[in-house]
Amino acid sequence: MSKVFYKHLGKTTVWPKLEAADPTLLTYDDVLLVPQSSNVKSRSEVNTNIRFGPFKLSKPIIAAPMDTICGEKMIRELARLGALGILPRGDIQERLKLCKQLSKEGIPCVYAIGLKNGFEEAKLLKAAGAEMILLDVAHGGLGVVTKLAKQIKKELHLWIIAGNIATYTQAKVYKKDSVDVARVGIGPGGMCITRLVAGTGFPQLSAIFETTSAGIPVIADGGIKKPADFAKAIAAGARIAMIGSLFGGTDETPGKVVKGFKTVRGQASASYMKDNGVSVGEFRTAEGVVLHIPTKGPVENVVNQLMGGLRSAMSYAGADSIQDFQKKAIFCLVSKSTERENSPWLSEVSKERI
Repeated sequence: MSKVFYKHLGKTTVWPKLEAADPTLLTYDDVLLVPQSSNVKSRSEVNTNIRFGPFKLSKPIIAAPMDTICGEKMIRELARLGALGILPRGDIQERLKLCKQLSKEGIPCVYAIGLKNGFEEAKLLKAAGAEMILLDVAHGGLGVVTKLAKQIKKELHLWIIAGNIATYTQAKVYKKDSVDVARVGIGPGGMCITRLVAGTGFPQLSAIFETTSAGIPVIADGGIKKPADFAKAIAAGARIAMIGSLFGGTDETPGKVVKGFKTVRGQASASYMKDNGVSVGEFRTAEGVVLHIPTKGPVENVVNQLMGGLRSAMSYAGADSIQDFQKKAIFCLVSKSTERENSPWLSEVSKERI
């Protein structure tokens, strides 16, 4: 993965040896990818295939395990497009039924489980055809997470994703304790208010740099608001990027359309907890929000925008594959003025009503 930063006049440095910024304080908007000489003739030439656990994908995209984002319809459509979905936690019998159907049809899917009854659910899901599971916890640094991961790996031999985590130290523990893939991101999600409630988090680009440095495959989870963020996450070393709220409002998301809007909620929202029998009080408070997003048509349109941005970024870097992109990509730090320069001037004119 690339951790190279441009300085000036062709000179570069390597993260974390940055002179102009603290290496642990970087988000996607703090950097740009530097254009380079390229022998890539066309964006259509670049190869975006990846291997993710037991799955071969043509697009490094995975849908978040949110009950308003990823259900059967989303899983099937993403599979058709060459991407991947995660079936959220919920009624085990319903999930087992769907797992059997998808497995019989060869539809790739990851299945989320929690800590409570996690081993038993993983065992049932494996019997139904599951190959990869997600230990879906907000704080992946808990010791019980790796304890469960080791038990599942030893006794069930399933591929295991766990998280969320954000630091090199946590990623090293995951690598040592049988976790195959780390889900990375504390607080950057579009539906997440953990940083506002708990004051806890880690800037997302730095989190990717930190965790990939431990030598474990990483899912970049959260903070992807536009195609450029997706491209930067992959360039920084993420094996795959998790998309949640950006898929909100698409035809394939669960839920009804009401007056042209669809509901999207975080799994830590008060609404989700109420519907799933979780009490909010002194020992637990909501760390997610609920939004109503205008409908936006097929999810394929969003996937195409993301992939178009990634392909363009790869061609600018002179890279013909994801692996090549992660070797060749060069970042540069930007100023606040540059952040404004990144946006079309006419949008500022419109905004300021000049």
